[in-house]
Amino acid sequence: MAFNDTLFQLGMDLTRSSTAQKEDYSCVESDADTVDRTSIPATTQSNIVAGTTLFIDLHGAKRLDDAKSVERAIKRAVEGFGMKLKSVHLDRVAGGGVTGVAKLATGHLSLQACSRSGLMAVDARGCAGLKPEAALIALANAFEAREAVIQKVRKAQAIALPTLRIVPQNDRKMAKTRSQAKAA
Repeated sequence: MAFNDTLFQLGMDLTRSSTAQKEDYSCVESDADTVDRTSIPATTQSNIVAGTTLFIDLHGAKRLDDAKSVERAIKRAVEGFGMKLKSVHLDRVAGGGVTGVAKLATGHLSLQACSRSGLMAVDARGCAGLKPEAALIALANAFEAREAVIQKVRKAQAIALPTLRIVPQNDRKMAKTRSQAKAA
């Protein structure tokens, strides 16, 4: 009984369909303009990049159940794409595999490896100098992957934000009192 009451409150019913159960497949045209960034002159493009995030999948990777071999492969990969490794922390996962984080001088790698399927997922974040192609090739070579795919590349642009000064409530009262005293 309580289940039916909950469905009723949500606008749904088990016996008849409602608008809450229907999916909307309508398309809305966007007002945003699509711009081909390669056609913009270099002088108008923003060259300040706050960072690059890569989501890489390695299929058919080898030696994913041994933390020591994964650590060696991570070190080779980081050297391969020209970044400085500060530290590595890896843990074994129940059922075979390794998960962990590699701290870089200007970013990090987080990884999840499943030895049974030979799949390794790597999220790479670099504040400066992380080149997607170099990272992909270095990781694929280090783990001897059969296939390596960049699932997504996201680049964050540095944005200049206006300075905002927040005055605590007590300071506002004191400033108001001072201005009233000066006026008198």
